Amino acid sequence: MTIEQGFTYLRIGRLDQAKQIADQLIQIEPNNHGALNLTGLIAQQKGELEKAIIALEKAILLHQSEPIYHCNLGSFYYQIHRYLDAISACQNSLYLRSDYISALITLGSSYFAVEQYQEAEKAFKKAVNLNSTKGLYYAYWADSLRELGQINAAIETYEIALELSPELTYVLGNLGVTLLGIGQSERALEFCQQAAQDEPQNSNNWMNLGTIHRTLGSLEEAMEAYYNAYELDPRSAMLCTLIGQVWQEVSDLQQAILWFEKALEIEPDRIETRCALAEALLDQGDIETAIASFQDICNQHPKYSHAYFGLSKALWEDGKATEAVAIAQQAVALKPEAAYLKTHLATIMASAGDVNSANITNREALSVNPNCIPALVNLATNLRHQLPTENVQQMEHLLDANWVKDGAKASLHFGLAHYYDGSKSYAQASDHCLQANALYSAYKQVRGWNYKPEHYAHHIDQVIKHFTPDFFQKTQGMGHESIAPIFIVGMPRSGTTLTEQILASHPRVFGVGERNFGNRGFQGVPVSMGYPRDTTVWSVFDQISQPQISYLANWHLARLEELIANDSLDHTQFRHIVDKMPENYSLLGWLATLFPNAKIIHCRRNVCDIAVSCWMTQFRAIRWAFDLDHITERINQYWRIMDHWRQTLPIPMLEIDYEDTVADQASQTAKLLDFIGLEWNDRCLQFYKSDRLVRTASITQVRQPIYSRSVDRWRNYEHELKQLSKQAENRFATANMATVC
Repeated sequence: MTIEQGFTYLRIGRLDQAKQIADQLIQIEPNNHGALNLTGLIAQQKGELEKAIIALEKAILLHQSEPIYHCNLGSFYYQIHRYLDAISACQNSLYLRSDYISALITLGSSYFAVEQYQEAEKAFKKAVNLNSTKGLYYAYWADSLRELGQINAAIETYEIALELSPELTYVLGNLGVTLLGIGQSERALEFCQQAAQDEPQNSNNWMNLGTIHRTLGSLEEAMEAYYNAYELDPRSAMLCTLIGQVWQEVSDLQQAILWFEKALEIEPDRIETRCALAEALLDQGDIETAIASFQDICNQHPKYSHAYFGLSKALWEDGKATEAVAIAQQAVALKPEAAYLKTHLATIMASAGDVNSANITNREALSVNPNCIPALVNLATNLRHQLPTENVQQMEHLLDANWVKDGAKASLHFGLAHYYDGSKSYAQASDHCLQANALYSAYKQVRGWNYKPEHYAHHIDQVIKHFTPDFFQKTQGMGHESIAPIFIVGMPRSGTTLTEQILASHPRVFGVGERNFGNRGFQGVPVSMGYPRDTTVWSVFDQISQPQISYLANWHLARLEELIANDSLDHTQFRHIVDKMPENYSLLGWLATLFPNAKIIHCRRNVCDIAVSCWMTQFRAIRWAFDLDHITERINQYWRIMDHWRQTLPIPMLEIDYEDTVADQASQTAKLLDFIGLEWNDRCLQFYKSDRLVRTASITQVRQPIYSRSVDRWRNYEHELKQLSKQAENRFATANMATVC
């Protein structure tokens, strides 16, 4: 009976015989550290990791200079997710034997698990240098290179791994997923399908295949692959997260959150899942909780770029353009070879008015991924007819690529529509716009979008029914006396951004962009009364009284003043705070109730020009802008509610026309300043020189003087807008309330 016999039994899987020998050796010699090491390895094979750790810790106490013991202990720690302890044990092993490859691999894997990818890369690289014939070591090294954003180096290293070890099917899958980063989607799908076919019992292969399908927009195929993986590995927090993200993509947020919660039950600290849950909360409209969640993750994991990406999106949704851009820049700095981070940064830079920097960043994204569709579309939207011919040809070529799915094709068509519109090739622009809207509408319907014009009409019915002269008389004097709020409203693309920029250039006016405080406060009426969150506003509207109005007015004003404080400014230096959320037009009765001394400015514009501008814009959240019939119905409801406010609103409303502002900005500016009670300031005429970042889809407008090319733009698409233009002519045949088609 020798310890060598015990290890022989261990290697051939005869664990009971091995344990019998180890126990006998320890009974004879309790301090036999070799037998304790054997005991630990046997316990590990049986899945008794706590027992394994106890045995190895005792062996090390008896014989601290044996690197194998430290390495084995590190491996056991790693298996129960005690990664920091595993790192310490492996470092002890390598101190005793610097070329111990097993310790290097466990060390690298532990660093990888805690996202210290640079340290992981060093360990795996050293292992490769010690043994350059082992494909698995190259695979681990490639994984760390990928996480560091060194996409091309990762791909080259994966290819070496496969050349040395073709049987490593998991490498096929990882290579496939990585190839997506440089736009090689067809190769990516081929590798992942091969991996799943070669080793169908490997859940990781199905998981990678699902990720490829999801990225390509094939959600049913993605879900099927993920569920194949889940059947093989139901305790995988990663799989639960991925399945939840597909549910999130089809807008079933309740189902998505259930899967995310299941994942966190399995692995409470999994940051990918925590980010996904925060994104679901953002999609639900709970912006404050989403921001707080992302900030917590960034604080705890300061090198995790995706958390910064999520935080940037949440800040952007909250209207905090400056902060959103700064956080996006941090994300790019953490992962410079991630094209999607660069295009996100470029998109919000452009929408915040910094178009030149956006174009530079888009070019940087294309240097990483030459087929980066978002970057090409951004450039087409920003540059219009100045887009280089080679980029136009590239976009048209991508429309014929098999791997480009409907969502991406829609984006390409939108970009080309802007290019041809700028080039005055209106027939081609119209054709691309029609295809863009049809594809995008179908793409979003699969993901839960199902706009019903009658639902919005019913909402307007309720607004008209409840906000009556009797209601305003009943609530008179209940609101906040502040004169600070100014609400600029109108249809999207009606000139709200231009008007806000003019006013916010005055030293006594602070512009906060588009804020959802009005709707959030209104939807919070039932909760302020003590009703459950799922109670509808209209069911309790007649019960609104002084306490709720006072509370919600104070809450709303505090949110506005908080935005000034966030810029390290004193709110007392500003007389007015401007909120330019366009669709607050349906909430004017509520806003007038909260703030009876507020100023309301209604921006009007030729509705046919509004329709064209909306029709040619790929909005992320506006669901009615992709169908001309829906646009027409939306405008009809807008007309209805504005007629109602003209007759019933208890506070003054200034109505200004975009066309008049374009024709004579000075006169319109004087009218605006007179209405809000401020003296003239020349800075208002040079609004485009402001270095303040704004949040708007009117990308170029905020950084150049007023131009007239958008006036009567609709005539280039008169055929498409025939129905709407006829309605507009009929409506205003005898009235002069707005400029008409």
